Parts: sequence; C-alpha cells; structure tokens
Amino acid sequence: MRRRRESFPFARPGPSVGVGEHRRVRLPRVENRGILTPTGGYLARGFTHTLNPYLGCSFAGGLCGRFCYAQHNPFVVRGRPWGLYAAKGAVRAPYLAERGRAARPRRGPPRPVRIYMSSSTDPYLPQERELRRTREALEAMLEHPPDALVLQTRSPLALRDLPLLAELAARCRFLLSVTVETDLDPVPGLPPHATPIAARLELLAAFREEGLRTQAAVAPLLPLGDPWAFARRLGEVCERVVLDHYLLGDGSEGRRTARTDFPALLEAAGYGAWCTLEPYGRFAATLREVLGAERVLLGCEGFNTP
Repeated sequence: MRRRRESFPFARPGPSVGVGEHRRVRLPRVENRGILTPTGGYLARGFTHTLNPYLGCSFAGGLCGRFCYAQHNPFVVRGRPWGLYAAKGAVRAPYLAERGRAARPRRGPPRPVRIYMSSSTDPYLPQERELRRTREALEAMLEHPPDALVLQTRSPLALRDLPLLAELAARCRFLLSVTVETDLDPVPGLPPHATPIAARLELLAAFREEGLRTQAAVAPLLPLGDPWAFARRLGEVCERVVLDHYLLGDGSEGRRTARTDFPALLEAAGYGAWCTLEPYGRFAATLREVLGAERVLLGCEGFNTP
C-alpha cells in the first residue's frame, strides 16, 4: 500500500531557528503504518517504543543540527539534507491500536509499554503550534496511558501542555527531559541555538514547581562558561541531570559525528579540548559535588532510566 501524502500550511523557522520565527510553506503529511516504533540500540534497555510525531527536524539550522545523531538515520534521512520532511498524519487511532497490541503480545504475559518521545525529532518544533501532532498523541495517552513516558525536547513550547502532562503524570511514570548542552548563549564562534538556553531552564523550573519529574540532558556536552554556576542552576530547576559526550553518545564512539563538520567547528572556534573526554570527566565530577551523585546520570545508562 502506498503512503498517502497531503500538504497543509505550517510555520517553518528561518536559518536562525528562533521559535517565534515563521513563514508560510507547505509540509507533506505522511500516513505511516504505525506510530509506535519498537526500540533498538541506544534506547533499548529502558524503553519499548519511540514515538516521533514529525519526520525530520526543523531545528536542523541551529547549532544542534550540526551534531544531531538523528541525521545519521538512513530510514529518516534517505539521502536528503538534514531538515524537516513531513508531519505524521492521524496519531490518535494508530496510537490506541498499537498501545493495546504492544501490551498484549501474541505470546507470553502482558508487558509494560515505556515510550521515549522523541528519538529523531523534537516533539515541540515551531510547527507544533499549528499542527498539534504531539498534542494529539498526548491526548490519546490520556485515554490509554503508557506505563512510562519520557518527553525529550529543547523547546519551551512544551509549557503549553503542562496541565495535560500533569494529568498524564498522575496515570503513568512521566519525566520531562530538556536538552541543555551548555550555559553559553550563544557559544562564541558557533551557530546560534535552536531555542534560548534561559527559556529551557525556565521550562524545567515550571514543571518542577508543579511537582512533575524533570531532567536536564547535558547531551552532548558543549563548551561551558562557568561550570560551577551552571551545575548550581541545574540543581535548582531539575530533579536530575544526565550527562553525555558525542564520543560516547552517538552510538559509534564518535565516528558518526566525525563525518559531520561539528568537530571542525569546535576546533576552529578554539574549543579543541572539548573534542576529548577530559572536560566531560571534569564536569561530571562538578555535577556530583554540587548535586550529589544520586542526581547525576551518565551516558546510555542515564538515558535508559525513565
């Protein structure tokens, strides 16, 4: 069966990828065979499925687009330049059908359903304001919650869904994980961030104030201005921190990232030392001293702890 493709208006960010920047274009809609993808590789230890409401990512023009691990996924990219390619079609009905099947396999006892949202896009792209694919998925989860949900984003747009997520958190094990790779905004000599660092920290603080579980994902670690002040700020706004480095977290011991221009960008901007694990080790020690070891998770094991 061929995929049905439709188009409808959406807002696409310009090269600076500011969340509030819009221009009207057309985005294909892809009706996938499924919305829940069984996990493998990096996320397989902690999660049974991933959920990606969009195909590709419109934050590709920001700094994160230079090192994004999803750009190495051939099933998503298909030889195209990294960017946003399409929005998923209907989300609610596929989720509800697949949620039921996932918990009741043909053989064996019922099993938990633990969802990582998202692994190859951001659930809160600027386009989500209009298209509401993530919102539709979360509303479906209220009807039939997973056993665990980690919502991974770098966008303050997630604040829109705080009331809904608070309701969902009462029905499943929920964690908001916000990517905060550095305290520098901008990082001198590097492209701009997709979203402001301060806004991401405020997002974490808002969710924590409501009693929801929160995590700062310093992943991959970027150059820092004041590691001690950054660690203290993270301790104020989130329950825990997960720290990673591209040499550990890209799934190939840095070989995938080496095929991008990201290491060269760091070198050219005077951050060559950050292409090694030495700053990673030092900042891990700083985090443990400031937050306590029990609030600091590392690498793959940390990401696989819902």
